[in-house]
Amino acid sequence: MYTVLVTGFEPYWDYPDNSSWVVAQEVATHDLAGIRICTEMMPVSFHQVAEALRRAIDLHTPDLIIMLGQSGGSDRIKLERIAINLMESKLPDNDGYLPNEETIYTDGASALFTNTSIKELRTTIEQLGIKVKISNSSGLYVCNRLYYEALSITQSRPSTQALFVHLPYYEGQPSAKPARPTMPLADMVQAIVAIIKRISGTHQAV
Repeated sequence: MYTVLVTGFEPYWDYPDNSSWVVAQEVATHDLAGIRICTEMMPVSFHQVAEALRRAIDLHTPDLIIMLGQSGGSDRIKLERIAINLMESKLPDNDGYLPNEETIYTDGASALFTNTSIKELRTTIEQLGIKVKISNSSGLYVCNRLYYEALSITQSRPSTQALFVHLPYYEGQPSAKPARPTMPLADMVQAIVAIIKRISGTHQAV
């Protein structure tokens, strides 16, 4: 059976919830033929998130890893093309850690790219009438740290694909900032399910 690991993040800063984890949980309720969907909540921690991901991969042995993160200022879903070998933040993580232009791995590549067909995925979501874009920066916060780890892992596991997706606030989200864009929760869930179907179908057909 084709296995998909979907991760979302725990709440952070002054957010009592996180759209990424809410969407991940909703995606897991879908019964897709031939596909097993597993979910794991990731810590908003520069020092803990890599090990949390590796434990999840060891536990579930996924064919596909979809990592979700919250991008509260965005009005659309963002498919992240790249992760870079750097940590930087103006605000601390949930451990109180504040990195200052720190390299993730001194012997690591400056940047790593998703091994999914990201333009095809964008088209798939656009055809659903859902706002989406390809992003060339996943930031320098824990989202990027997680993504860099996942793409590092896929270097030695070429049969495993990985993609990071940033999500807006969902409509009615308690922690959404005033006047910030939102998106219906159902639309975000539909988009992630469509990504899973598209990638798993392509993978299985090869």
